[in-house]
Amino acid sequence: MKTITVSSAVFAAIWKAHKDGDESEDTILRRLLNLPPGPSPVASESGAGRIGGFYDERSGTHFPEGRRIFRVYKGRKYEAIAERDRLFVPASGKSYHSLNKLSRSVHDGEENAWLNWKFKDEEGNEHLIDELRKDSRNKISSRRIE
Repeated sequence: MKTITVSSAVFAAIWKAHKDGDESEDTILRRLLNLPPGPSPVASESGAGRIGGFYDERSGTHFPEGRRIFRVYKGRKYEAIAERDRLFVPASGKSYHSLNKLSRSVHDGEENAWLNWKFKDEEGNEHLIDELRKDSRNKISSRRIE
C-alpha cells in the first residue's frame, strides 16, 4: 500500500461517492476507476487486530471504515466518518480519537454522545449509535456463553 495526501475536499468527495460494500478509499477509487478488487485489508499496525474504521475501547464498539454518523444541533447537521482509527469531520477537516471529543467539538458541555449521534442502516432508517454499542455488548456476552 502507498500513502497519499489529499485535501479535505478531495477526501470528502471520495466518501461522497461511497456505496454499500465500499470499505475504504481504495475500494471506492478502484470502483470509480474500473480497477479489479485489491488485496484484503490487513490488521492495524497497532497489533490490536482491528481492520480500519474507528474502535471505541471503553465500549468495545467498532465503527467500520466509512461508517457515517451524524447529528443535528441547533438546527445544523454535523457529520463524521469512521476512518483510520479516528472520526473524521469532512466539513472542518478535523479528526477526533473519541466520541466524547467529537461531541465536544459540536456541543460545549457534558452530554452522552451515544444518545445524540445517529447512523443510517442499509434501508436508510436512522438509529442512535447506542444501538451499535448494545450490539457489541450482546456479541461479547454471547461469546462468553459459548
